[in-house]
Amino acid sequence: MIVAGARRWKLANRALAVLTVVILLYLVLPTLIIVPMSFSNESFLAFPPSGYSFRWYRAFADSLDYQQAVVNSLEIGIPAALLATVLGTLAAVPLVRGNIRGARGLSALMLAPVVLPQIVLAIGLYPVMVRLGLIGSYPAVLLGHTVVCAPLVFVIVSAGLRSYSPSIELAAMTLGASMWQTFWWVTFPLIRSALAVGFIFAFTFSFDELILAMFLTSATTRTLPRLLWEQLNYQMTPIIAAATTCILCLTVCLLIAGAWLSRRQTARRAA
Repeated sequence: MIVAGARRWKLANRALAVLTVVILLYLVLPTLIIVPMSFSNESFLAFPPSGYSFRWYRAFADSLDYQQAVVNSLEIGIPAALLATVLGTLAAVPLVRGNIRGARGLSALMLAPVVLPQIVLAIGLYPVMVRLGLIGSYPAVLLGHTVVCAPLVFVIVSAGLRSYSPSIELAAMTLGASMWQTFWWVTFPLIRSALAVGFIFAFTFSFDELILAMFLTSATTRTLPRLLWEQLNYQMTPIIAAATTCILCLTVCLLIAGAWLSRRQTARRAA
């Protein structure tokens, strides 16, 4: 009886694993098709390619438009991720550790930019930036990306704060440490990995974001996703696939780094 139950349990686990692999392949394969298309020697997007070449990667590296778009994405993404990390942490610490009335409602409000469709947020930000005279400038896109990235950091840092007991911080304050000393010497080391993961996710989101960029950027501040969108409307050359493959590789590397940092922090706490 026990042996038969164990066998059924093992078969169920294997069936679940196979189903998980099938679902992942279904979700990932359409994206991975872009990779062989980026090595095509054709002058248009085709799958499967008739031949393979690095021609379009060289064209991507030599294109001044793509170079400027990558620089714009980095100049917007890194500061936006830094601001989002600071704001998300400043919101997470008091809402998780403080005895604030209505903390759940405030947390829900903090998550609103992620829950709302980005097109709604973009339509709301556009007249504000026009009124401030910032439309088409770096500050406009930077502020817009910070708004949508801060909730990601908030969620990750909140999870990091809930992963250990608040009695550690109370012990530090009982021994005479101020609130700032407690945060810097106790809280910050414990959530350092969460901050790093939050920054990585915020930068990845900003680097890949399109909707806000379409509303808030101009020809001189357009990001790489917006340039790709424009290229799709005018020409369907494999340089689009080459640029998309580079974005895909960068995103995967950043997500792997974030997962590694999170796992490392969990292993340290367990030790």
